[in-house]
Formats: sequence, structure tokens, C-alpha cells
Amino acid sequence: MKRAYLLWVMLMLAPLLAAAESIKLGQVSLSFYAVTGGVVQHVLEKEGYQVEVIEGSHADIYPKVGTGEVDILAASWLPNAHAALYRKVEGSTFKLAKLYDDARLYWAVPTYIPAAQVSSIEDLLKPEVKSRLPATIVSLPESTGLTILGKEVMKSYGLDTAGYQLQAAQPSAWVGNFKSAYEGQKWIVFPLWQPQWMNAVYDLRVLSDPKGIFGVDSAYLIANQQLKSKLSSRALSHLSNIRLSIEAITDMDRSMNVEKLTARQAAERWIAAHPAEVNSWRPQ
Repeated sequence: MKRAYLLWVMLMLAPLLAAAESIKLGQVSLSFYAVTGGVVQHVLEKEGYQVEVIEGSHADIYPKVGTGEVDILAASWLPNAHAALYRKVEGSTFKLAKLYDDARLYWAVPTYIPAAQVSSIEDLLKPEVKSRLPATIVSLPESTGLTILGKEVMKSYGLDTAGYQLQAAQPSAWVGNFKSAYEGQKWIVFPLWQPQWMNAVYDLRVLSDPKGIFGVDSAYLIANQQLKSKLSSRALSHLSNIRLSIEAITDMDRSMNVEKLTARQAAERWIAAHPAEVNSWRPQ
């Protein structure tokens, strides 16, 4: 009887013990990562865990998930965009879930630039195109896949020797530079990706990449190995079942940037609108 009673007490206390465990959720300081993190936070809280969100640059967050200072990272783009960062932490982490496929980096131009003149990265070398484009192509910070692979694009296509420069900048400057050009109907090359809210708001054309420098990725939820001892098997299973899409992230990202919802509000609204999909993640 005593043993049975102790077992009953442990079962009753389990949710409280889980709630006392604070899980550190890391995400890069860009809105499409934030809404993805909002979905992950929702699942963790449904499983009874407290969540502390930690944001930073790619260069800040990856080492933290490697050391365990961050438990989970939402999300890692593999095998291309985040390859250099992931290699440094691969030994101390594991892939917990594949969140969505068809994650892509690319360069785009506004559709008011005629497709007959600019439809490929190679077209940037045409004298008549180069004369109309700014020599500086503004990208994101140095540690981002967009800029790391952008430098490869510059070299592989000979854009650097043709006089173009790739400039790393903070997200606000990257967006501001594009908006200024777009509003003035000026020619511009815009390093971008999907899922991203600007694809849903602006008329853009993705430039073909004949050399395949950017590639195609999947977005993974990765975690420090220590997470396996912090979460219940049910919680780990629940997280591993999360499946999103380019459309879902773009929708949430647009809600955050256009409608000015918080990342968590945008995530919760999407979750409320897709009950069957979200319920399918729960372990049976």
C-alpha cells in the first residue's frame, strides 16, 4: 500500500515538477524565426514547461545551443544556409524535428524591372543592367547564411570583379534600403529568402541561380543533448511531431510585420485557425 501511495503521489506531482523546469528557447532576432519559436513555445507550455526565450544573432545563438546555455534552437537551415555554424555544434546537439521544407535563400528584384533584362544572377553582368543598378548590394549581418553564401555568389559569378560589393547590414538597414528603392521604383537587387513576409507584400521576382550556390534547405528544430534529460518522453515526442510550411510561416510573419502582432500573438492566431493540424502533433 505504501509503495502504491508513493507512486500515486509521484504521478500527481509530475506536472508540477515539469512546470518547475524552465526550458531556454533560442531564436535568431528575425521575425520569421520568432513566430516559429512562438509555435514551439506553445507546445512546450502545453506540456507543462516554463519557457525562457533567448534571442540574438546567428553568431550568438549557435554557440549557446552547443554549450547548453540554450536548450532548443528554432530553427536551423540545413544542409546549406547554416552549415558553417551547425558544424561547430553538431557533436553536442541533435535534430529534434524537421519543421518545414523548401527553405530557400535567393536574390530577387522588383517586378517593375523587366524580366527580359533581369531574370538571372548572370544578367547582373550585362552592361545595360549594371549601369542601372547600385554597385552595393545590401545584405544581412556577416554571420547569416544570406551573406555567407552571398559572398560565394559574388565570387562564383564574377560580380566582385565586375565592380559590385556585398554589404553586411543590420536588418533595419537592409529593409530600409529596399523600401526606399521600391517606393521610388528604382532598380535594386534584394537578398531575400522564403518564408519571409516581404514576399507576400511586395511584387518580387526571384533571380535564377544557374550555379546552384544557394541550394534548398529544410528547417530543423535542433536541441542540446542535455534536453533529453530535461523533457519527458511525451514532450520530446510532441516537439518532434511539429510540422509547419512555407505558407504557415509566411502568414505568421506577415501578421507580425504588417498587422503588428507580437510573435506569440501571430503564432497563437495561426494555431487557433488550424486546430486539426495542431492536434495531429500531440502524441497518442
